[in-house]
Amino acid sequence: MLKNGKIYIVTILGVTALKRIYANKNDFSEMIAARNDDIAPDSLRVTVSDIISTVRKNGDTALCDFTKEFDKFDLTPQKIRLSEMEMDIDCENELIDALIQAAGNIRNYHEKQKRKEWFSESETGAELGEIIRPVKHAGLYVPAGTAPLVSTVLMTVIPAQVAGVEEICVVTPPDKNGNVNPGILAACKICGIKEIYRIGSAWAIAALAFGTESVKKVDVIAGPGNRFVTEAKRQLYGYVGIDLIAGPSESLIIADESANPKWVAADILSQAEHAGSTTFLVSDSPAVLDSIENSINELLRTTLTANSLKKAVKETLTSVLVDSISEAAEVTNKIAPEHLQIITKENEKILKNIRNAGAIFLGPYSPVPLGDFCAGPSHVLPTACAATFMSGLSTDTFIKRMGVINFSEKSFKTISKTMQIIAEKEQLPAHKYTATVRNLD
Repeated sequence: MLKNGKIYIVTILGVTALKRIYANKNDFSEMIAARNDDIAPDSLRVTVSDIISTVRKNGDTALCDFTKEFDKFDLTPQKIRLSEMEMDIDCENELIDALIQAAGNIRNYHEKQKRKEWFSESETGAELGEIIRPVKHAGLYVPAGTAPLVSTVLMTVIPAQVAGVEEICVVTPPDKNGNVNPGILAACKICGIKEIYRIGSAWAIAALAFGTESVKKVDVIAGPGNRFVTEAKRQLYGYVGIDLIAGPSESLIIADESANPKWVAADILSQAEHAGSTTFLVSDSPAVLDSIENSINELLRTTLTANSLKKAVKETLTSVLVDSISEAAEVTNKIAPEHLQIITKENEKILKNIRNAGAIFLGPYSPVPLGDFCAGPSHVLPTACAATFMSGLSTDTFIKRMGVINFSEKSFKTISKTMQIIAEKEQLPAHKYTATVRNLD
């Protein structure tokens, strides 16, 4: 509970309660500072840098060595890419039907994101415009370590296909027997993906960035992952395009007395079960927080009893008490969560003041797992405060916008003096001469 602005851990129904802090006390400011400071610790940066260097130098050999050491499978270069026979698997009809429905929603959503080329002509005859071109080859990372994220195939492949990418490959870690999860293979089959590599973590990202004897170099890498995957993408940006900083799951729920505490508790635990997750609950009412915490603990005791989930509740779930529900938007903007769920009587009012969130879920019937699996927007979203400056994965991830400039003689003469003045101010005589030489002829 909260007393005099300090955090006190109390026990409710025999289970440790959420950490509770007050938004207007130092504890909250210290928490925000800690989130920003812990994005990429020195030890993580060094480890990932070493992995990248090793893959760049040793290629397939490094991929096999890392896979044997960390994934416990004795990979050989011949087995890095899946064969056609390995990709042709049978899967239960129920899953296939679900994936097909989800794929339809995702494709329909991203079709609406497609940019249009445009051109306009000025009165002097100058034509300006913008053309859109997709990248040629995209590499998509699908996590499968603690849980096989079958839906990630759809959430990354489909936006790339809608954008017009010609060559799409998927990388995903194998199990200890070298097998790729059949659900992931089924999703790849539905999407028509025929280039799949059984490699994971930072070494998979490095392989996509630089290419190896078996893995083709790509233009853009997209997809979520653990902190090693995320840090590898961060370090390799510039050698290759990346989508965004998409690390372990984050979720924030704003709730008032209108929210069903049992539903909110279930929604909180749905995100807490992701490995390495961080979850927040924000309310203007101590009674609401108490009620939701009681519901969480009841679920942990009776229905969702995994020790890993109890550990997540104890270590990474935090409730924040605000003075008014309208203040919740300000708290959210400071936390900048990957997922934001709003369950209040003032959803639209709060929404208008939200600047920083990866995706927003409005109302009691829009739980975050709806977006995780099948609603439409990609579930690859910015984490670790990156929502303050990044958007989620979209068709824009896989395209390039190129400006087109086409001036006539008449329109050039109306602006050549401007060119000369600016070029002279920047001390670039050759730039200036491109204007004067055309005036001499």
